[in-house]
Amino acid sequence: MSARRILIVGAGASGIAAAARLYENGLTNFQILEATDRIGGRINTIPFGVNMIDLGAQWCHGEKNNAVHELAGPLGLLESSIVSSGNVLVKSTGETVPNEITERLMAVAEGIMEAEDMSSYDGTLGDYFTERFMKIVTDAKMKDINRELIQQFLRFYENYQQGYIAIDSWYNLSASSLAAYEDCEGDQALSWMGKGYKSVLDLLMKKHPAQSSEPIPIEDKTLFNKTVSNINWAKVPDSPVTVRCTDGSSYDANHVIITTSVGVLKENFTTLFNPELPMIKQNAIRGIHLGTVNKIIMEFEKPFWTDKGNTFGLLWDAEELENIQVSNYAWTEGASAFFKIDRQPNLLAAWMIGKEGRQTELLSDREVIEGMMFLLKKFFKNEHIEEPVKIVRSKWSTDRNFRGSYSSHSLATDQLNTSSDDLAVPLTDCLGIPVLLFAGEATNQKQYGTVHGAIGSGNREADRLIKLYKK
Repeated sequence: MSARRILIVGAGASGIAAAARLYENGLTNFQILEATDRIGGRINTIPFGVNMIDLGAQWCHGEKNNAVHELAGPLGLLESSIVSSGNVLVKSTGETVPNEITERLMAVAEGIMEAEDMSSYDGTLGDYFTERFMKIVTDAKMKDINRELIQQFLRFYENYQQGYIAIDSWYNLSASSLAAYEDCEGDQALSWMGKGYKSVLDLLMKKHPAQSSEPIPIEDKTLFNKTVSNINWAKVPDSPVTVRCTDGSSYDANHVIITTSVGVLKENFTTLFNPELPMIKQNAIRGIHLGTVNKIIMEFEKPFWTDKGNTFGLLWDAEELENIQVSNYAWTEGASAFFKIDRQPNLLAAWMIGKEGRQTELLSDREVIEGMMFLLKKFFKNEHIEEPVKIVRSKWSTDRNFRGSYSSHSLATDQLNTSSDDLAVPLTDCLGIPVLLFAGEATNQKQYGTVHGAIGSGNREADRLIKLYKK
């Protein structure tokens, strides 16, 4: 048994942020228990192609009130991503939708998503968007747009939003709950200049080349391959929390900051905590959704898309879609778009979302390549397309250390009358001293589903302990 004042479960963005904040404020008697063999969690930057790619978090979303931008922006480490412009819609017939029509349809869609009346709408996002979209596109000013194209775009935009929000259907969340989410103002797709999102971990630990301060030795305080199996705690003052791992080791602490994904909590909360969590906490874990958004990143000998655009939204012909839904390629319906990778001219990536995204994780690389070639040859009929020389892909949902990509609020969240705030509330002893503290992107009520939300939550729980010990 080894005693530590503070234990942090998980070395993702929130765990690293909490550790750095504690260290900088003199609370250095902590240890991190990490289930995998690396830091970063759902930040996973790897070498691929000519430099680095991100299998998880990829862009900094926004600038104002954004913890990531506050770290990286002033140091000039971010640039507008290639995907910020050059959006193209391509049909399964091989046709490209004219730019002028694409821009009009996207402008209508974005206007609906940003409208103030969403917050007071009593219904699902799917109902809200479809009602308004169909009303606008039947207006005389939109009569020149083919009705079939309207339906194809509606299907595409549903897929797009499901990937953006990380939910299986936009009929499974209320419009008002999405309206309560706070986007950070500014550029929504800032890239890391080919260096990858792991840069933010280096910034948190003060070890980035652009920084001059003394590095924080967080990795030295991290134990890897430590999967937590049980957290035994009591409401009795000064009673230590005992954290046990699957390898038989155990660690005592006065406080434990738990940063594991809500997917891992969903799978394990009934056995993970002793005594069991209060019902308000159980409902939060049950109610918050953890969606699937995966990437398939392909490296080609020669890019065929160079002059065509930067992001390719896929518009299915209704009959063709019905045909693939009963074929071996049914899972390819989960590909909502292809997109270029910044500073990697030979790479093209596909978004894989929802239940099809989960199905794809179970396929072999060979099956995935065949499916991608099927899609590429269908949507880019006039191009000569060779197989990719190499692929890499994420499998967030089947990974027992994550069980999904990022969180969102669903109808279940509303039905259980719960929220990220309920997940964030610490469990205290009978004197009100926080014993179990909860961090991670899913605990951030206004910024869930993001790295900046994760970092903010780690800072929040570290500050809670800093304030306690300053007293």
